Parts: sequence; C-alpha cells; structure tokens
Amino acid sequence: MAQAGGGRPAPDPIDVLVRGADSYRPYLQDSGELHDPVFGEPTQYGTAYHAYVNATLALIGPPGRCADYAERALRGLDAALRHTADPALPATASGFARDTGSVTGRGNHRDFTWPPILKAFRLLREYGIADEQMADLARRISAVDIERSFHSRPPSNWASVWLSGEWIRVQEALSPYSQENIDDWVEGFFSRIDLDLGWYEEPGKPNSYDLFTRFHLIDLLAEGYSGRMRDPLRKLVESGLHRSIAIQLSDGTLASAHRSTGQSWTDGVQIAYFTYAAGLVDDPELSQLAAHAARRAMASLCRWQRPDDPFSPVHNLLPASRRVGYEGYTADAHYGNLALGFLATAVLHGFRGQQSVVDERPPAVRVEQEPTFRAVAHHGRLSVAVNGAPAPAYDGFGITDLTFGAGRLLHFASSAHAAHTDGFYNVGLALRPGPGRSQLDIVSARTHTLQELASVDDAIRLRSTVGDYEYVLSVRLLPTTAEIEESTPGLTTHRSIVIPYLLDGGFGPRTRVQHLADGVALQHGTERVEIRTDAAIEAILDLPHDWENRRGLCGLLRIDLAEPAESVRYRIISPY
Repeated sequence: MAQAGGGRPAPDPIDVLVRGADSYRPYLQDSGELHDPVFGEPTQYGTAYHAYVNATLALIGPPGRCADYAERALRGLDAALRHTADPALPATASGFARDTGSVTGRGNHRDFTWPPILKAFRLLREYGIADEQMADLARRISAVDIERSFHSRPPSNWASVWLSGEWIRVQEALSPYSQENIDDWVEGFFSRIDLDLGWYEEPGKPNSYDLFTRFHLIDLLAEGYSGRMRDPLRKLVESGLHRSIAIQLSDGTLASAHRSTGQSWTDGVQIAYFTYAAGLVDDPELSQLAAHAARRAMASLCRWQRPDDPFSPVHNLLPASRRVGYEGYTADAHYGNLALGFLATAVLHGFRGQQSVVDERPPAVRVEQEPTFRAVAHHGRLSVAVNGAPAPAYDGFGITDLTFGAGRLLHFASSAHAAHTDGFYNVGLALRPGPGRSQLDIVSARTHTLQELASVDDAIRLRSTVGDYEYVLSVRLLPTTAEIEESTPGLTTHRSIVIPYLLDGGFGPRTRVQHLADGVALQHGTERVEIRTDAAIEAILDLPHDWENRRGLCGLLRIDLAEPAESVRYRIISPY
C-alpha cells in the first residue's frame, strides 16, 4: 500500500501560520475582537480561533515575535471568553448577502468557540502569562454555563465542538461536569455514526461535516479521553481513516458533496485529522498513509494564501468582496482562522509537513451505497468523484471532480453554475434535438432516479433514469487519462460534450482554450488538459463568461458531435 513517486516539496507549516495570522492583524481591534475584512465587524467564531492561532505562535513562532503573538492571543482570548460567557450579548454576524455586501443574519455560534478558548488558555499558561492573569481567566472559564451559552446538543455536529472543549475544562478541574457526563454526551453521537462505514451523517450528507465531527470526537482521544466510549471512538478512528483517505482527491481536497466542500478549513481539518489518526492507529502502513494524506491536504491549503490580502477561506484567490466560492454563511474572519486553527492543532501534535507530497496512488475504487451513493477512484495522480444523489443546491449529478495531482490549479473540481441558468453542471453528456447549435439538455443538471452505482472492471459505473430515458456513465482512470463513456441505451440523438472549466481562480493567468482536430486543450501556465473524442466533431463553442464554481470564474465549452448516436466516448488527458 505504500505510495511512491510524485514527490513535491511542501512549505513549512509554521511559516503558513505566521503569514496567515499576520494577514489578519490589521483587523484585530483594541478590544481583542477580530473584525471581518469585508464586513467590518466580528463574524461567528473568528475571534476565538484567531486567539488560538496567535497563542500557538507565542510558543512556536519566530523567537523575536513571541511576545507580540502572546499579547494578541491574550486580548483575543479575553474578548472571546467575554462573548461566550454571556449569551445575552448580541450574536455575531453569520449570514452574508452577495448582492448587497451586507450582513443578513446573526446566530449563536458560541458552540464553536469553546475548544479554541480552552486550548489558547493552556498555551498561554505554558508561555508564561502572569499567574494572576491566568487565575482570572481560569475563574471566568469555570463560570461559563454551557447549558445557557451553547446552542446544540448531541448528536449535532455543533455539539461535538463544544464537547471537545468541555473535556479539556474537565481535565483542568474547571468544569462542574465529570467524565461520566462526557461519556453520555459522546454516546449521543453514535445515533448518527456508522462504525463500519466510518461515517457521521447529518442532513444533506456533507463530506465536510462528516469529517468535522469525526475530528472533534478524535480530539477527545488526542486529549487523553479514556472513558466508557473509548473503544467505539478508536474503532471510528480506523474505519473513518479508511473513508477519509479514500475520499481525499489527488490535489489534497475533499471530494465535492454538499456544503462547505470548497472551503480551506476542510484542508485544515484534514491535516489535523490525519495527523491525529497517524498517531492513534496501530497499523504502521495505515499510519504512513495518513501522514501522506496530511501532506496532500497541506499542499492544497497552501494554494489559498493571497499574497497581499487576508488568508483565503475559500478555494480561490479572487477578491473577497466578489464572494466567488463563498456560501451564505462564509466570511474571511471566521473561516480563514478556522483553517489556520486546524493547522495549528496539527503542528502542536507533531505535523511538520516539509517532506515531499506523495500524490501518486495505486489504482483504487470506493463505492458507497446508502446513505451517500457516491464513488471515488484513484490512479497515479488522477482522482475522480461521482455523485449519484447530489444535493440540488450544491452539486450536479455525475462527475463532480476530476483532479490531476498536488500543486496543480487546473482541475475539474466542483460543479459550475451561472446566474442565468438553473442547476449545476459537470463535465459530461448533453443531448440535442438535431444538428447545429440547438438548445442543450445537459444531463448532469437533470433530476435522476439512481438505479445502480458500482465498481465494474476497475471503473465506476452509474446507471439512472432521467425522465423517459435511461442514462449510463462509465469512468475508468489510467495514470494520466480518464476514459469516459456516457450512453442513453435505446435513445439515439445528436449529442454534445459539455465542459465547465476553470477560467480564472485569481492566480494571474487565465486558462486558454485551443481547438484540436479531435477535441480541445486547456492551457493554464504550464498545465495542460486535453479532452479528445473519436467521434466526428461538428462544432466547438467556448462561452468564457458568466459561469463560476467553488474554484473561481469558469468558462463553458460545448463540443457538438456531428452524428446521432446512443453513446459517446471521450478521454480527458493531463500529462505530468
């Protein structure tokens, strides 16, 4: 199972923490509150995580600057604790409008502040903050009434966050609760956990919050939990690790599925989760695979550092005010610092990440049936994700991701949409009623009834019904090529291949499109991706505007095929 080849150097994670924390320094107020760079006020849990990142750097940051980081952390901890302890204080901003650039909602997200508060407290004590200051902080932490301050209870993913903080408070002898209370709360999560699948489920079945919740439960083990639920948690570590490795794409990101997939905190939580898991599993080979996965996630996280602006909370570097890739609850201050907070946790538990990133993987296919109906395959530096039951507000049907390795920018990662259309669109088949540039019936945007999702001869095979016809998709990966066949058995029509592609992710050069005799080539700097078909081509149309996905602004290519057929075969090729 050991992976070989594909080595790429990774940046120093402490340097990433320094650059990320410093990028938010202009927005740290005298009060200790962190204001969002776009909205100019505190958002959700940003203050607490910024304090935690600064507390980490007070211990491990550049020696000449540790006192400065400690001072920032102490101010932030004071502000976060003040707000967490008093639920009567106004809730921070939690909903944001793209069209007006305004705050639209405020919610009680205090659940999320508890682990960074407790961890920052311990780090500042280790740093050497004055005893009287630490005693006052301890008194205030002890006085927090979690029944009043925290919104959610197990098995909510929010509750897993405050629980991981409360376990530290119990250890610090500052809590009115006991290990038995922790046991009961942990047990509550297993009503949503499939131990064999390594999966935590919540509405929408997001890959992101499956991992988020499993991380906060494994955090208990990393912090010394040995109560009644220790054995089930350890089993979840192993089965969850297999799932997390399988659904991590070759560029280090999570396979697209529902909300928050395109956020940089999902890279950060992977780094922390894999670092924890590598130290908790007994199998040395599995531990090594976890360490490789942590470095792949680090390679992804590092791509989203804006050179002169705050660390990006999303998987592009476009200006934050444009909100490309942002979701309604996403802003820079909390989501950027959440990502950095997860990285800080990994570093404090031994992650260094300067070793080469291993992005070549042996052939593998994972197919999940109920409840997710998703499949992921890997071969060499290619990964593909197929979603048979997408959430309509987030993803299209079929191939949601196709990635070509760590350090790359030009991937097909997440479904594209446009303001003038309904639905989400992936690389794939579209039907036409006749020759010419007629209206397209884009299959990935249609509502499907899934009939089959399977692994057949090392390929992912999906079969569904769409209205009055059957649709079949087959995807097989080779080291540099994805071989794709899409068919509508019994239905012969004119057809097209539709290709939403990343045009501009904020990295400078835009992707250029080159017409080939048998398809098209996409060129982004030195990166090249070719889409080739053996079918005769009638026309190629490039629409380089109005589209976007989680990675940035997109164009839309349509390759109109000349002859009616039941199926189309094509190859997506990306040389190393």
